[in-house]
Amino acid sequence: MKRRQKNVFFERLSRLDSDFFKKIKHFIKNLNETSVFAIWLAVLTLVSALIWGFTAGLRNNITADMVNKILAESGEERRIAQSVSMWHVPGNIAQFGTWFTMTSQENAVIFPFIVEGIFSPCLAIIGNDGKPKLIPLTVNAERVISRGNPGYLRVLTERIEKNAGILKRILDERYR
Repeated sequence: MKRRQKNVFFERLSRLDSDFFKKIKHFIKNLNETSVFAIWLAVLTLVSALIWGFTAGLRNNITADMVNKILAESGEERRIAQSVSMWHVPGNIAQFGTWFTMTSQENAVIFPFIVEGIFSPCLAIIGNDGKPKLIPLTVNAERVISRGNPGYLRVLTERIEKNAGILKRILDERYR
């Protein structure tokens, strides 16, 4: 008896051909398509983040090799030794650039900046006194630094000094 009642209910429901049910069916169809797209986008973002995170060491090694070649061509004696792990480091210092230790027991940061639409990668070697020495890594970076705004370069230098001080304290605590 119950089975017969269920069938009657669904038969009556299927006979109703109102706009409301058409809208519901259309909404469910769109919701299904949207959810498939959202899941696809979330998986793509997750895979990209995993690849970016797991290849950080490889990217840092390639960057260090390229910068060491540039330093050798420019006659600089110092070389980049290894990258500094940025796990458990405050966000501002980790966002500034890629930090490295040098063979001369100094720290260095490779960072890009854009002035007047020109992408300019630069290396800042932080001496024992905490003052950075800016070394342009491309011809464009050299032009930007030589004719750049002194106020912008001063702000950049102060930011490097502040972050280098934080990094020095963290490294001293980590390797005691």
